[in-house]
Amino acid sequence: MNDPYIKSMENVWKGTEHVRVNEGKLLELAGRMKESEMEVPAWDVIPVQPERNCSLSHWLNFICWINTINFAFSNFEPPFNKFAVEYPEGSFWSGAFAMEACFSRAYREGTPVFDAKYMRKISKKDVERIFRPTDKDHQIPMLWERWRIFHEIGEVLLDRYGGLWQNLFEEARWRAFRNGKGAVEQLVEFFPSFQDYRYYKSSLLCFHKRAKLLVMMYYGRAVNSEGRFPLIEDIDDIGPIADYEVPKALKFLGVLEYSPEFEAMLNDRYVFSENDDQEVESRLAMSYAMKRLCEEAGVNMAQADYYIWNMGRKSKDPHILVPTTDY
Repeated sequence: MNDPYIKSMENVWKGTEHVRVNEGKLLELAGRMKESEMEVPAWDVIPVQPERNCSLSHWLNFICWINTINFAFSNFEPPFNKFAVEYPEGSFWSGAFAMEACFSRAYREGTPVFDAKYMRKISKKDVERIFRPTDKDHQIPMLWERWRIFHEIGEVLLDRYGGLWQNLFEEARWRAFRNGKGAVEQLVEFFPSFQDYRYYKSSLLCFHKRAKLLVMMYYGRAVNSEGRFPLIEDIDDIGPIADYEVPKALKFLGVLEYSPEFEAMLNDRYVFSENDDQEVESRLAMSYAMKRLCEEAGVNMAQADYYIWNMGRKSKDPHILVPTTDY
């Protein structure tokens, strides 16, 4: 794993106070992973995601635009409902799948949600219409932030890449990292909303969750495309995807252990802020654990992240609440 951003964490990720890694449980889990069939999902849940026979340009449009706002789907006030939509009639989706369903619904309704010219000037009214929920109790949080991000992304995409995500990937030569010119690196450098930093014990930490997830999700469809889509040549270099679901899953599996204070705050649905110690340590500890799991099990992050995320779906514990556009 040769993710250049991991180096920013190496000096501090073992010194966390509120979250610790249980090495025995980590090795036990890695052993199970070695014996498991490690799947890389194609991200083809129909009708929320495009069909497998879609074009390369359509897949890039979909996976890139959804990851511009792939963050914060639980509301931050009681009863902390997740964003939910009904699409098509009789099919209900929540969380990130609900957001993806909104893009697919809008596209099929004729809204040009994959057109950078439209998105850089999209009205707040149109954003509200696109993300209309099942009811008023399940609305998408942080709508204003998503509206602002659409304007930014549309502007940069037009000015630098002619409005086409494929131009970004071709400039990256279908690599995540390329001495500052890889797809992940370009997303972080040229699109401010993809930048994901934290300060901890005088260190600047570089997580960049959404940028890495975007490239990793693209790869999921590419590796299942029977050669129709270019692969990400350095997929094994992509590091941990530091979100709120993977720490919850790792805690459920016994790999992460929380201090009594932190656990009580989670159970009380306390709303943390960016750079709170517990928030940063949760991301740090899960990053260390996921890197170790990949090394011990001999898998890449695309395989490990999906495996852990899937296992964590069995957990009924609450995840950390943080009003952030980072994850």
